[in-house]
Amino acid sequence: MPCLPLPKVKGRPPPGSCDAEAILLVMQHLTALDKLSRECGFTDIVPRVWLAPVRGVVPGIGYPIDWWGLWMEYAEGVSLENFQYRGRPRMLDRETHMEVFNNKLNKTRVLRAAIFDLLTSQCDRHAQNVMLQEDGNFVLIDNDATLNLLHHTCGFDSIFVPNTLKYEAARTANHWVLKLPGADTVPRPPSLDFQILLDYRCALPEGREAMGTSYPPQVEQCLRHIADMTPEQITKGYEWAAKYGLPRNTAPRRYRSKPKCCKLELPNVHATIQCAHPYEPVWELPLGNPITGGVWDKNRPDIGTYEGGTFPEDPPEAGLGGEGSGGFPPAPPPSPRRPGRSPPPAPAPTSATTRRRLRLEW
Repeated sequence: MPCLPLPKVKGRPPPGSCDAEAILLVMQHLTALDKLSRECGFTDIVPRVWLAPVRGVVPGIGYPIDWWGLWMEYAEGVSLENFQYRGRPRMLDRETHMEVFNNKLNKTRVLRAAIFDLLTSQCDRHAQNVMLQEDGNFVLIDNDATLNLLHHTCGFDSIFVPNTLKYEAARTANHWVLKLPGADTVPRPPSLDFQILLDYRCALPEGREAMGTSYPPQVEQCLRHIADMTPEQITKGYEWAAKYGLPRNTAPRRYRSKPKCCKLELPNVHATIQCAHPYEPVWELPLGNPITGGVWDKNRPDIGTYEGGTFPEDPPEAGLGGEGSGGFPPAPPPSPRRPGRSPPPAPAPTSATTRRRLRLEW
Protein backbone atom coordinates (compact mmCIF):
# COMPACT_ATOMS: atom_id res chain seq x y z
CA MET A 1 0.00 0.00 0.00
CA PRO A 2 2.77 2.60 0.61
CA CYS A 3 3.47 2.60 -3.16
CA LEU A 4 -0.13 3.40 -4.12
CA PRO A 5 -1.26 7.04 -4.48
CA LEU A 6 -3.93 6.41 -1.86
CA PRO A 7 -4.11 7.34 1.84
CA LYS A 8 -4.35 4.45 4.30
CA VAL A 9 -6.93 6.48 6.25
CA LYS A 10 -9.77 8.23 4.41
CA GLY A 11 -9.41 11.99 4.40
CA ARG A 12 -5.68 12.02 4.99
CA PRO A 13 -3.08 12.90 2.35
CA PRO A 14 -1.53 10.05 0.36
CA PRO A 15 2.00 8.94 1.19
CA GLY A 16 4.97 10.69 -0.35
CA SER A 17 7.67 9.09 -2.43
CA CYS A 18 7.89 5.31 -2.34
CA ASP A 19 11.07 3.60 -1.17
CA ALA A 20 10.82 0.33 -3.08
CA GLU A 21 13.98 -1.10 -1.49
CA ALA A 22 12.68 -0.44 2.02
CA ILE A 23 9.40 -2.18 1.17
CA LEU A 24 11.32 -5.09 -0.32
CA LEU A 25 13.29 -5.38 2.92
CA VAL A 26 10.04 -5.62 4.91
CA MET A 27 8.75 -8.32 2.53
CA GLN A 28 11.95 -10.32 2.95
CA HIS A 29 11.71 -9.91 6.69
CA LEU A 30 8.09 -11.10 6.91
CA THR A 31 8.64 -14.12 4.66
CA ALA A 32 11.62 -15.12 6.82
CA LEU A 33 9.43 -14.66 9.90
CA ASP A 34 6.84 -16.93 8.26
CA LYS A 35 9.49 -19.61 7.81
CA LEU A 36 10.43 -19.31 11.47
CA SER A 37 6.76 -19.56 12.43
CA ARG A 38 6.35 -22.78 10.44
CA GLU A 39 9.51 -24.39 11.77
CA CYS A 40 8.80 -23.50 15.39
CA GLY A 41 5.09 -24.38 15.39
CA PHE A 42 3.57 -20.89 15.68
CA THR A 43 1.25 -21.09 12.67
CA ASP A 44 -1.87 -21.27 14.84
CA ILE A 45 -1.07 -17.88 16.41
CA VAL A 46 0.74 -16.16 13.51
CA PRO A 47 -1.07 -15.80 10.14
CA ARG A 48 0.80 -17.22 7.16
CA VAL A 49 2.29 -14.80 4.62
CA TRP A 50 3.59 -15.44 1.10
CA LEU A 51 4.73 -13.65 -2.05
CA ALA A 52 2.55 -13.72 -5.17
CA PRO A 53 1.86 -11.47 -8.18
CA VAL A 54 -0.69 -8.66 -7.87
CA ARG A 55 -2.30 -7.40 -11.08
CA GLY A 56 -5.21 -5.01 -11.42
CA VAL A 57 -6.42 -1.42 -11.59
CA VAL A 58 -7.43 0.73 -8.61
CA PRO A 59 -11.19 1.41 -9.02
CA GLY A 60 -12.12 5.04 -9.59
CA ILE A 61 -8.51 6.09 -10.12
CA GLY A 62 -7.22 3.91 -12.93
CA TYR A 63 -3.85 3.37 -11.28
CA PRO A 64 -2.35 0.13 -12.67
CA ILE A 65 -0.84 -2.48 -10.40
CA ASP A 66 1.51 -5.15 -11.74
CA TRP A 67 4.08 -6.27 -9.21
CA TRP A 68 4.84 -8.85 -6.56
CA GLY A 69 2.92 -8.37 -3.34
CA LEU A 70 2.87 -9.87 0.13
CA TRP A 71 -0.33 -11.79 0.85
CA MET A 72 -1.50 -12.68 4.35
CA GLU A 73 -3.88 -15.29 5.67
CA TYR A 74 -7.14 -13.81 6.98
CA ALA A 75 -7.01 -13.34 10.76
CA GLU A 76 -10.28 -14.34 12.42
CA GLY A 77 -11.68 -12.36 15.35
CA VAL A 78 -11.75 -8.78 16.58
CA SER A 79 -8.91 -6.81 18.06
CA LEU A 80 -8.50 -7.06 21.79
CA GLU A 81 -8.83 -3.28 21.99
CA ASN A 82 -12.16 -3.37 20.15
CA PHE A 83 -13.39 -6.20 22.37
CA GLN A 84 -12.49 -4.33 25.55
CA TYR A 85 -12.92 -0.66 24.81
CA ARG A 86 -14.45 0.30 21.47
CA GLY A 87 -17.38 -2.09 21.27
CA ARG A 88 -17.93 -2.14 17.53
CA PRO A 89 -20.57 -2.97 16.45
CA ARG A 90 -21.77 -3.00 20.07
CA MET A 91 -20.19 -2.81 23.50
CA LEU A 92 -20.20 -6.03 25.50
CA ASP A 93 -20.87 -6.12 29.22
CA ARG A 94 -18.15 -6.75 31.79
CA GLU A 95 -19.57 -10.17 32.63
CA THR A 96 -18.88 -11.27 29.04
CA HIS A 97 -15.34 -9.92 29.25
CA MET A 98 -14.90 -11.76 32.54
CA GLU A 99 -16.11 -15.05 31.07
CA VAL A 100 -13.77 -14.87 28.07
CA PHE A 101 -10.64 -13.85 29.98
CA ASN A 102 -11.17 -15.99 33.07
CA ASN A 103 -12.57 -19.15 31.54
CA LYS A 104 -12.07 -19.24 27.77
CA LEU A 105 -8.67 -17.66 27.09
CA ASN A 106 -6.39 -20.22 25.44
CA LYS A 107 -3.53 -20.45 27.95
CA THR A 108 -1.41 -22.60 25.64
CA ARG A 109 -1.47 -19.81 23.08
CA VAL A 110 -0.62 -17.25 25.76
CA LEU A 111 2.57 -19.15 26.57
CA ARG A 112 3.55 -19.52 22.95
CA ALA A 113 2.73 -15.89 22.18
CA ALA A 114 5.12 -14.86 24.95
CA ILE A 115 7.81 -17.13 23.47
CA PHE A 116 7.23 -15.84 19.94
CA ASP A 117 7.37 -12.18 20.98
CA LEU A 118 10.60 -12.61 22.92
CA LEU A 119 12.16 -14.91 20.33
CA THR A 120 11.57 -12.37 17.55
CA SER A 121 12.12 -9.20 19.61
CA GLN A 122 8.55 -8.04 18.97
CA CYS A 123 8.23 -4.32 19.70
CA ASP A 124 4.58 -3.62 18.88
CA ARG A 125 2.47 -6.19 20.70
CA HIS A 126 -0.41 -4.16 22.09
CA ALA A 127 -4.17 -4.74 22.25
CA GLN A 128 -4.78 -3.67 18.63
CA ASN A 129 -2.44 -6.38 17.35
CA VAL A 130 -4.10 -9.32 19.09
CA MET A 131 -7.16 -10.70 17.28
CA LEU A 132 -9.44 -12.40 19.83
CA GLN A 133 -12.01 -15.02 18.90
CA GLU A 134 -15.23 -15.95 20.67
CA ASP A 135 -13.89 -19.29 21.89
CA GLY A 136 -10.88 -17.69 23.60
CA ASN A 137 -8.37 -18.41 20.85
CA PHE A 138 -6.41 -15.52 19.35
CA VAL A 139 -3.87 -14.73 16.64
CA LEU A 140 -1.07 -12.15 16.47
CA ILE A 141 -1.02 -9.60 13.63
CA ASP A 142 1.25 -6.74 12.51
CA ASN A 143 4.40 -8.72 13.20
CA ASP A 144 6.85 -6.63 11.16
CA ALA A 145 8.22 -4.64 14.13
CA THR A 146 10.59 -7.45 15.02
CA LEU A 147 14.34 -8.06 15.25
CA ASN A 148 15.10 -4.32 15.27
CA LEU A 149 13.75 -3.86 11.73
CA LEU A 150 11.55 -0.85 12.52
CA HIS A 151 12.55 0.04 16.08
CA HIS A 152 16.32 0.15 16.46
CA THR A 153 16.13 1.32 20.09
CA CYS A 154 13.67 -1.37 21.22
CA GLY A 155 14.66 -4.81 22.49
CA PHE A 156 11.12 -6.20 22.81
CA ASP A 157 7.77 -4.94 24.10
CA SER A 158 4.73 -7.15 24.59
CA ILE A 159 1.59 -7.30 26.73
CA PHE A 160 2.32 -11.01 27.23
CA VAL A 161 5.64 -10.42 28.98
CA PRO A 162 6.30 -8.62 32.28
CA ASN A 163 9.44 -6.44 32.32
CA THR A 164 8.08 -4.49 29.31
CA LEU A 165 6.45 -1.08 28.95
CA LYS A 166 3.29 -2.33 27.24
CA TYR A 167 2.60 -4.84 30.00
CA GLU A 168 3.27 -2.24 32.70
CA ALA A 169 0.89 0.21 30.97
CA ALA A 170 -1.86 -2.44 30.99
CA ARG A 171 -1.12 -3.36 34.60
CA THR A 172 -1.13 0.21 35.93
CA ALA A 173 -1.89 3.20 33.71
CA ASN A 174 -0.42 4.53 30.49
CA HIS A 175 0.14 8.08 31.73
CA TRP A 176 1.92 6.72 34.82
CA VAL A 177 4.29 4.44 32.91
CA LEU A 178 5.12 7.14 30.34
CA LYS A 179 5.66 9.66 33.19
CA LEU A 180 3.44 12.25 31.51
CA PRO A 181 2.73 15.63 33.16
CA GLY A 182 0.49 15.08 36.18
CA ALA A 183 1.67 11.49 36.70
CA ASP A 184 3.65 12.41 39.80
CA THR A 185 1.57 10.38 42.23
CA VAL A 186 0.85 6.68 42.35
CA PRO A 187 -2.25 6.01 40.21
CA ARG A 188 -5.20 4.14 41.59
CA PRO A 189 -7.08 2.81 38.57
CA PRO A 190 -10.78 2.25 39.31
CA SER A 191 -10.47 -1.39 38.27
CA LEU A 192 -7.94 -3.87 36.94
CA ASP A 193 -7.49 -4.19 33.19
CA PHE A 194 -8.38 -7.58 31.70
CA GLN A 195 -5.05 -7.54 29.85
CA ILE A 196 -3.33 -8.33 33.14
CA LEU A 197 -4.45 -11.94 32.57
CA LEU A 198 -2.26 -12.13 29.44
CA ASP A 199 0.79 -12.41 31.71
CA TYR A 200 2.43 -15.64 30.54
CA ARG A 201 3.09 -16.63 34.16
CA CYS A 202 -0.66 -17.12 34.55
CA ALA A 203 -0.54 -19.78 31.83
CA LEU A 204 2.14 -21.88 33.52
CA PRO A 205 1.14 -25.15 35.20
CA GLU A 206 -0.20 -24.69 38.72
CA GLY A 207 2.58 -24.12 41.23
CA ARG A 208 5.09 -22.94 38.62
CA GLU A 209 6.42 -19.38 38.75
CA ALA A 210 8.84 -19.56 35.82
CA MET A 211 8.92 -21.13 32.37
CA GLY A 212 12.63 -21.85 32.58
CA THR A 213 13.57 -24.26 29.81
CA SER A 214 10.17 -25.99 29.62
CA TYR A 215 9.37 -25.05 26.02
CA PRO A 216 6.81 -26.83 23.82
CA PRO A 217 8.56 -29.71 21.99
CA GLN A 218 8.42 -28.16 18.51
CA VAL A 219 9.70 -24.83 19.84
CA GLU A 220 12.59 -26.52 21.65
CA GLN A 221 13.55 -28.47 18.54
CA CYS A 222 13.44 -25.25 16.53
CA LEU A 223 15.62 -23.39 19.03
CA ARG A 224 18.24 -26.11 18.88
CA HIS A 225 18.20 -25.78 15.11
CA ILE A 226 18.67 -22.01 14.95
CA ALA A 227 21.27 -21.47 17.67
CA ASP A 228 24.57 -23.06 18.61
CA MET A 229 24.08 -23.58 22.31
CA THR A 230 26.72 -23.88 25.00
CA PRO A 231 26.04 -25.85 28.22
CA GLU A 232 25.90 -22.52 30.06
CA GLN A 233 23.20 -21.12 27.82
CA ILE A 234 21.10 -24.25 28.05
CA THR A 235 20.58 -23.67 31.78
CA LYS A 236 19.41 -20.05 31.60
CA GLY A 237 15.84 -20.29 30.35
CA TYR A 238 13.08 -17.92 29.31
CA GLU A 239 13.18 -15.56 32.29
CA TRP A 240 16.91 -14.98 31.86
CA ALA A 241 16.39 -14.15 28.18
CA ALA A 242 13.57 -11.73 29.01
CA LYS A 243 15.77 -9.84 31.47
CA TYR A 244 19.25 -10.11 29.97
CA GLY A 245 19.02 -11.40 26.39
CA LEU A 246 19.96 -9.39 23.30
CA PRO A 247 18.71 -7.21 21.76
CA ARG A 248 17.43 -5.49 24.87
CA ASN A 249 15.57 -2.34 25.82
CA THR A 250 17.35 0.71 27.17
CA ALA A 251 17.46 1.00 30.97
CA PRO A 252 14.41 3.33 31.33
CA ARG A 253 12.29 0.64 29.60
CA ARG A 254 13.56 -2.40 31.54
CA TYR A 255 11.01 -3.12 34.27
CA ARG A 256 11.22 -5.38 37.28
CA SER A 257 8.79 -8.27 37.58
CA LYS A 258 5.69 -7.54 39.65
CA PRO A 259 3.23 -9.83 41.44
CA LYS A 260 0.85 -11.52 39.03
CA CYS A 261 -2.94 -11.55 39.07
CA CYS A 262 -4.33 -14.56 37.21
CA LYS A 263 -8.07 -14.40 37.87
CA LEU A 264 -10.48 -11.48 38.12
CA GLU A 265 -13.82 -11.09 39.84
CA LEU A 266 -16.75 -8.69 39.79
CA PRO A 267 -18.41 -8.84 43.23
CA ASN A 268 -21.54 -7.11 41.91
CA VAL A 269 -22.66 -5.12 38.90
CA HIS A 270 -21.69 -1.84 40.55
CA ALA A 271 -18.27 -2.96 41.82
CA THR A 272 -14.87 -2.46 40.25
CA ILE A 273 -13.00 -5.37 38.71
CA GLN A 274 -10.74 -6.91 41.33
CA CYS A 275 -8.19 -9.69 41.55
CA ALA A 276 -9.89 -12.89 42.71
CA HIS A 277 -6.94 -13.93 44.87
CA PRO A 278 -4.63 -12.03 47.26
CA TYR A 279 -2.78 -9.47 45.18
CA GLU A 280 -0.65 -6.51 46.21
CA PRO A 281 0.29 -4.35 43.20
CA VAL A 282 3.72 -2.77 43.28
CA TRP A 283 4.07 0.84 42.14
CA GLU A 284 7.60 1.54 40.98
CA LEU A 285 9.26 2.63 37.75
CA PRO A 286 12.84 2.70 36.46
CA LEU A 287 14.73 5.98 36.30
CA GLY A 288 14.98 7.85 33.01
CA ASN A 289 12.77 8.85 30.09
CA PRO A 290 10.67 5.86 28.93
CA ILE A 291 9.72 7.56 25.66
CA THR A 292 13.23 8.37 24.40
CA GLY A 293 14.98 5.62 26.34
CA GLY A 294 17.53 8.15 27.58
CA VAL A 295 18.23 10.05 30.79
CA TRP A 296 15.48 12.07 32.44
CA ASP A 297 15.37 15.43 30.64
CA LYS A 298 12.14 17.07 31.85
CA ASN A 299 11.77 20.12 34.11
CA ARG A 300 9.84 18.08 36.66
CA PRO A 301 10.99 15.37 39.07
CA ASP A 302 11.60 11.88 37.74
CA ILE A 303 9.15 9.53 39.48
CA GLY A 304 11.43 6.55 38.79
CA THR A 305 13.01 4.89 41.81
CA TYR A 306 15.46 2.25 40.53
CA GLU A 307 17.97 1.65 37.77
CA GLY A 308 16.23 -0.17 34.93
CA GLY A 309 17.63 -3.61 34.19
CA THR A 310 18.52 -4.37 37.81
CA PHE A 311 16.68 -7.26 39.43
CA PRO A 312 16.92 -7.85 43.20
CA GLU A 313 16.09 -11.53 42.80
CA ASP A 314 19.37 -12.00 40.89
CA PRO A 315 22.28 -11.31 43.29
CA PRO A 316 25.32 -9.53 41.79
CA GLU A 317 27.61 -12.46 42.61
CA ALA A 318 25.55 -14.64 40.26
CA GLY A 319 27.00 -12.72 37.32
CA LEU A 320 23.56 -12.09 35.84
CA GLY A 321 23.40 -8.33 36.34
CA GLY A 322 21.31 -8.25 39.51
CA GLU A 323 20.75 -5.48 42.06
CA GLY A 324 23.11 -2.59 41.44
CA SER A 325 24.19 -3.79 38.01
CA GLY A 326 22.79 -2.86 34.65
CA GLY A 327 23.51 -6.26 33.17
CA PHE A 328 25.51 -6.62 29.98
CA PRO A 329 26.37 -3.67 27.71
CA PRO A 330 23.54 -2.80 25.31
CA ALA A 331 23.82 -4.08 21.78
CA PRO A 332 24.45 -1.42 19.13
CA PRO A 333 21.60 -0.88 16.64
CA PRO A 334 22.06 -2.96 13.50
CA SER A 335 22.75 -1.42 10.12
CA PRO A 336 19.81 -2.09 7.76
CA ARG A 337 20.54 -4.21 4.73
CA ARG A 338 19.81 -2.79 1.29
CA PRO A 339 18.63 -5.71 -0.85
CA GLY A 340 18.49 -5.72 -4.62
CA ARG A 341 15.28 -4.95 -6.49
CA SER A 342 14.71 -8.22 -8.36
CA PRO A 343 13.94 -11.05 -8.61
CA PRO A 344 11.45 -11.38 -5.73
CA PRO A 345 13.42 -12.58 -2.71
CA ALA A 346 13.35 -16.02 -1.23
CA PRO A 347 12.83 -16.23 2.53
CA ALA A 348 16.00 -15.57 4.45
CA PRO A 349 17.30 -18.60 6.38
CA THR A 350 15.79 -18.98 9.79
CA SER A 351 19.15 -19.08 11.56
CA ALA A 352 20.26 -15.78 10.04
CA THR A 353 16.97 -14.20 10.97
CA THR A 354 16.85 -15.20 14.59
CA ARG A 355 20.35 -15.88 15.87
CA ARG A 356 20.63 -12.45 17.54
CA ARG A 357 17.73 -13.00 19.93
CA LEU A 358 17.36 -15.66 22.33
CA ARG A 359 19.25 -18.32 21.70
CA LEU A 360 16.03 -18.51 23.85
CA GLU A 361 18.65 -18.90 26.24
CA TRP A 362 17.93 -22.40 27.24
